[in-house]
Amino acid sequence: MPRPRLDDPDTLPFWAACREHRLVVQQCANCGTYRFAPVPLCYRCRSWDTDWVESAGRGRVYTWTVTHRVIQPATASARPYNTAVIELDDCGGALITSNVLDIDNDRLRPDLAVEVIWDEVAEDLTLPRFRPVAESDRKKANNAH
Repeated sequence: MPRPRLDDPDTLPFWAACREHRLVVQQCANCGTYRFAPVPLCYRCRSWDTDWVESAGRGRVYTWTVTHRVIQPATASARPYNTAVIELDDCGGALITSNVLDIDNDRLRPDLAVEVIWDEVAEDLTLPRFRPVAESDRKKANNAH
């Protein structure tokens, strides 16, 4: 897959946390709005003040698409692959775009419970991907509430 830019000052804290296997989301220090992807300015109150909040990395599939055609040479060996938008259970329901692994693409569905896993792409790049939460883990989580 194509490599993301790792040198953007707005996303540096995100990529550094990923290398530590921590999923972080920006939160406006002024109004508390969560946002992903990282950007310098809050879309709600226009504040430049930002905090980074660690997510537990659990969420639900909000929407997805499956790509079958080669869009660029870097994706040829990965197809068909899914691109999913995950709504995080915490962090104000922030939406993160990634992939859901360990499932056939035709088994993806809305509200599928997922958890973050870490893909060590290169020494300097770790990507958050997601996998379905095991049924036994879902029952434990539901009983804890």
